[in-house]
Amino acid sequence: MDGRTGWHGDRDRARRIADALHRLTGRPPVAHRTRTGATRLFVRVTEQPDDAQALALLRVLGLGDRFGHSDTARWERLWVEIAAPPPRR
Repeated sequence: MDGRTGWHGDRDRARRIADALHRLTGRPPVAHRTRTGATRLFVRVTEQPDDAQALALLRVLGLGDRFGHSDTARWERLWVEIAAPPPRR
C-alpha cells in the first residue's frame, strides 16, 4: 500500500495525523468538516520548530491529501486536509 490507497478519506488516517501533530506540536489540532466532506485539521504554531521537528511535521502533513500554512497578525497555523471517501455505488 502506498500510504493513500485504501485509506482515502478514512477516519483512522485523520486520527493518526491528528495524534502525530499533537505529539509534535504539543497542541491538539482542531478538526473541521469542509463543504466537500473532507476533514481539515488545524494546529497553531507557537514557536519556531528546529530542523528535525520541521522535517517530521512535513512528513506528517504529507500523509494528508492537501496541506498548507496560514499566518495572521495573531498567530500562525498549519492545516492538513483528508479528502472525503468516494461515494459508494
